[in-house]
Amino acid sequence: MEPLPVRKRRNREHTNSKNGCAQCKVRKVKCDEEKPKCRSCTRRATPCTYANNEGLNQLASAASAASSPYHRSEADSSSYATHQNYGLIPHRSNNVQANGPHARPLPTAAPASLSLNMAHLELFHHFAAVTSYALTVGGTVPHNAWHMTVPQIALSHDFLMHSVLAVAALHIAHLRPEQRPLYWNRAATHQGYALRLQQVAMANPSQENGDALFAFSLLIVYFAFAGPKTSETQGMGIPLDGAVQCINLFRGVRQILPAVKQWVDQGPLAPLLLYNPNNVRSNPFFQDANINSHFSNLLLFCSTTHDPNNDLEDVETFAAAASSLRASFLKFESLAEGDPNTPLVWHWAVRLPESFVQRLTEQQVVPLILVAHWCVLLAQVQQYWWIQGWVDQTLGEIEGCIGQDYRLWLDWPADKIREIRQR
Repeated sequence: MEPLPVRKRRNREHTNSKNGCAQCKVRKVKCDEEKPKCRSCTRRATPCTYANNEGLNQLASAASAASSPYHRSEADSSSYATHQNYGLIPHRSNNVQANGPHARPLPTAAPASLSLNMAHLELFHHFAAVTSYALTVGGTVPHNAWHMTVPQIALSHDFLMHSVLAVAALHIAHLRPEQRPLYWNRAATHQGYALRLQQVAMANPSQENGDALFAFSLLIVYFAFAGPKTSETQGMGIPLDGAVQCINLFRGVRQILPAVKQWVDQGPLAPLLLYNPNNVRSNPFFQDANINSHFSNLLLFCSTTHDPNNDLEDVETFAAAASSLRASFLKFESLAEGDPNTPLVWHWAVRLPESFVQRLTEQQVVPLILVAHWCVLLAQVQQYWWIQGWVDQTLGEIEGCIGQDYRLWLDWPADKIREIRQR
């Protein structure tokens, strides 16, 4: 029996792919060029990167995904917000600095099949082109910090990008009253992701994410004030719910700056650190004898029990809050050489303990009166879009919660706010 002829093994032909991923090129196998990750890399559970267009390809994939909140109906956004991963921007290594010497260049070309989420791009463009110029308080901090630096840093940190888009959405809602529900919804979606992702980043503060965490802490302030008021969204809601949420956001900010200040001091956002409690100047508007007398009486009032549910610890908390508020009135936290007419006025809320916020939630009289006095400070920056309507909304809710016996404590805040608005 004749032996079967030996068939020569024929090597499988390999067609070079100019557009394949870097990993397939190293392995010298054909890449199917699927985006954002080819099948070969998916099967091997290895990274998959494409030259030049990596970032845009991943963005396109995220934008065209069915889970995008802007490809769903607005009614579906609440269920979508429970997802854990958003994938809005390409995930880049945290050691890539937006302004550093090793910054990755922006893609120079996009593939023909690219599909972008225009809602995201609209918000990002609006922040850089419009909102960034409406955030500076006092006029002495360079607009470039918000206009260029923060957007660049956001490209490397998802939580900051979401916060940027959330504030931009609120600004558009302010400018376009006829579209407010739509943009309020988008702002809430982005801010929800921002808060969750920021908690992960905050677990490991470092030089790489320090600037991003610091910028996030400032944007939260704007978001807290600019968010929709209860009366605008629900008609009748829980009184002071917006003020309580606002104060709680500020209290969370207090944990961020000490953890990252050593790196922010040396980074591109250092000019924003000039808004610091140590950089203060006297405020003659709140230094006359009548005001001193009023605050002395207020401190005495806060040091007395007015609710049978209050204990000695509550009274001490209220007295400390009153003293801190008086200090905030006496000194504006502004730039050393800046404009005293546009101070930062939220540091009082940042320092409040949890027990104070709990008593405010219970609508106890002393916290309500102190927050009404805080509104006088907030009226100092009423010209800014992000706080318009907040003072009137909060004062109105406080008036509805306080009994007739304590209404006289609201006369001084109301009179001072009228004076400020007439100047």
